[in-house]
Amino acid sequence: MDKKIIEEKAHEVLETVKDTGDAAVEIIRLAQTLGFVVGNAIFHGDEDGFIVVKEGAREIFGQETDKLIGVRADCSTEWKRFIIAHEIGHYILHYNSAESKGLYAHRDHRKGKGPIENEADYFAANLLMPSDRFIKNYDELCNLSREEKILILAKRFNVTRKMVERRFEELKLDEAV
Repeated sequence: MDKKIIEEKAHEVLETVKDTGDAAVEIIRLAQTLGFVVGNAIFHGDEDGFIVVKEGAREIFGQETDKLIGVRADCSTEWKRFIIAHEIGHYILHYNSAESKGLYAHRDHRKGKGPIENEADYFAANLLMPSDRFIKNYDELCNLSREEKILILAKRFNVTRKMVERRFEELKLDEAV
């Protein structure tokens, strides 16, 4: 899928749920607005999270919902936020194109990234660090070192340093440093 389309879809989700803040997106509120129940899960493998959408269901895994996102319980808050955004990415980008209409289940594995996982990652980055907000916050820090910018932006957007560094690359902000 084209990156521009992914960016637009993330922007549409933010507009739909009326998230117009300056920095960190309230990802759990956003997921709930989309109808999801979000909870911690214990995994015995390399999985980070999962999404299950079962239209018309009364419950999934004991939760009263037809949309469920589970995140690895032993992850940091920043990583959990990314997992939730990533799973929302699967829902927005891949659910309607799933072969089995009315049922969609996907479990993320830490090792190996294919095109579908990369699309969900890029969606998550655009959801958690929308380019307009990110660039505005970046520009406010113009007199600081790259390292200081990374630390401040990670805190403002409630994401990891690595996510901020990757966003620098995606938005070509390192070239201006």
